[in-house]
Amino acid sequence: MQSSPIIGGPAVIQVRERGQLTIPAEIRREMDIKDGDVFSLVWIEDTFIATRRKLVAPQVAEAIEALMQEEGVTLEDLLQNLEKQRELYVKDKYGIETQGLS
Repeated sequence: MQSSPIIGGPAVIQVRERGQLTIPAEIRREMDIKDGDVFSLVWIEDTFIATRRKLVAPQVAEAIEALMQEEGVTLEDLLQNLEKQRELYVKDKYGIETQGLS
């Protein structure tokens, strides 16, 4: 995306059979919109505003993986501890012993 703000429009687009809108190629180039980019859509009466959203899940997953490696924790360790936490939660919340039931 360019460093200076881009202001353009209006662009005329048409809703397709499955509710799809096609962003004109010129706008996609100017805004560096790629296949798979995610947008949030806000509407006010008959006006749509689409804003680009960055998916944070990949960055979160990478950060968790780095922390796990740094601490020497494996996925198996996490799952084992999760089972223990589930048992404690069920016992505390419902008074039920679940150890050895799963």
